[in-house]
This record gives sequence, C-alpha cells and structure tokens, in this order.
Amino acid sequence: MPRKILNSKPIPIAEVKRILEEREQYLNPLQLKTLSYARKYSKLTPEQAEILINKLMNEYGLEREEAVQVADICPETIDELRTILSGYRRLVSFLLFSEEKMSGILSLVKQALEASKQQI
Repeated sequence: MPRKILNSKPIPIAEVKRILEEREQYLNPLQLKTLSYARKYSKLTPEQAEILINKLMNEYGLEREEAVQVADICPETIDELRTILSGYRRLVSFLLFSEEKMSGILSLVKQALEASKQQI
C-alpha cells in the first residue's frame, strides 16, 4: 500500500543524517547511500542548522529553501553565496542585496560552523 505524503518542507542535510542514523538498521540500499552522502557533506549539527536557517529567514528575508541551501553548503565567500542564491526566483531582489547583507549572512554561517565544531 503506497504511503501518502502529509506535508513537505525542505530540511538541511544535517537533519537528513540524524533521521537516517536513527533508522540505520532498517535502511534499503538507496537510503544507505543517502546516509553516506549526508555523513560526508553535512557541516553543521541539526540544531545549529535549524538556528542558522531561522536567523537567515528572520533577519535577511530568505525563503526556507534558500536558507536550507545556505546552511547545507556553508559558503565562505560572497561569490559562493551569490552563486547559491542566484538560482532562485528572487534574482532581481537578490541583485539588490548589499555587500553588507552578504557579509552578514557569511558571518552567521561562520558562527554556526564554529558552534557546531564546539558541539562535536
């Protein structure tokens, strides 16, 4: 019997990793590959990722999808951040983002990375 999707929202790789690790013994081969990917590429703890996402949404007006992408990739330069955000619908308003806002976003990312390293 197929399962029905009740709701959907973007979640960071760190959260995917946490969810799959809880069920690791029951995972099929595709899910195990996904877990391997999540372990390799997640840079934040699930808690720090969610804190960062909420700050990006509240302080900088990013949509959840955009904030999750930033939390997953953790850009280190303004050019990297520009590349991440330029693929979304907000291209025109994104171009109006000041260097100051971009630097602020990068600062939040750096703080989240440092906090995650302290928790590990």
